[in-house]
Amino acid sequence: MLRIGKLSNLIKNCTFIAMEKDNYFLENFTSHDGKNLVIHHWPVEKPKMLIHLVHGMSEHGYRYHDFAKWLNKKGIYAYAPDLRGHGKTAGSTEDIGLFSIKNGWNKVVKDLKGITEKFSSKNPNIPTVILGHSMGSFLARSLLIDFPETLSHYIFSATASHPGLKGYLGSFIAKSNSFLFGKKTKSRLLQLLVMGEFNKKIKKPKSRKDWISRDESVVKKYINDPYCMQVFKNQFFVDLAFGVMSVNETNNIIRMNKDKHYLLFSGSMDPVGNYGKGVQKLYKKFIHAGLKNTEIKLFEGGRHEMLNEINKQEVYQYIYNWIDKKVFNGK
Repeated sequence: MLRIGKLSNLIKNCTFIAMEKDNYFLENFTSHDGKNLVIHHWPVEKPKMLIHLVHGMSEHGYRYHDFAKWLNKKGIYAYAPDLRGHGKTAGSTEDIGLFSIKNGWNKVVKDLKGITEKFSSKNPNIPTVILGHSMGSFLARSLLIDFPETLSHYIFSATASHPGLKGYLGSFIAKSNSFLFGKKTKSRLLQLLVMGEFNKKIKKPKSRKDWISRDESVVKKYINDPYCMQVFKNQFFVDLAFGVMSVNETNNIIRMNKDKHYLLFSGSMDPVGNYGKGVQKLYKKFIHAGLKNTEIKLFEGGRHEMLNEINKQEVYQYIYNWIDKKVFNGK
């Protein structure tokens, strides 16, 4: 059982960076190919579960601080890496927006596998749950398809079904841009194709990012965050299109383990999930593929980041109730 006084055992072979009074700390983690990743930790004494939080595009792990501290009160140890090309892992803000020059998506999936196995192996008698948000949900879905024995419980926040023609078009443009203008070149065009219409159902938006939450303070904080709001690079969009379409291919959904437990949750006004329609479509695909241990929850009126919404306490409690039922009680 992990104890705060024995954190050195948990992070053996990793470089300790900093620790605050509330026991939040950062560490360096050396991944499968030697890449250094920065991981945010919110430890608790004698945890009854670990949760691996995987952030979305154009954000970073520390944005899950409030949720992680709430989970701490329930006896859950939370950790969240800054993915390649994001947050502190990117290094400078100029380097944000690119997983890797080559094979970026699969490298990040392997990062998640290595991180999860590292900390789970230190606590073999404690269950681990992975919660992926938006882009992080697609990465988590890739993880369970490519490495099905990694975990038994998965939570997907603000995920989506296959983008269809728009996805294929975006992939073609991204590959063309990478070839013509360079993989490391920022692309406002691709950024616009991905996010350009996300505000369209919001009456009188006050900013370009109102679609992420009804909480104006969250939107303002996001806009002013130095690790958010960057224009991403051509090769990133190549990787993103590959990942989103790959996990939504029927043959890959069929490959998912039918004995594991899955939770899909989203806001009914989240444009990424096509305002609930895409999430419902995905849920039906899961059930049709025999993934009977799947649950879905759409929060009425909620936007993209339900963990940062005006009713976030309701969302936190819903997630914990699912964990209590599926993980702690095995139902």
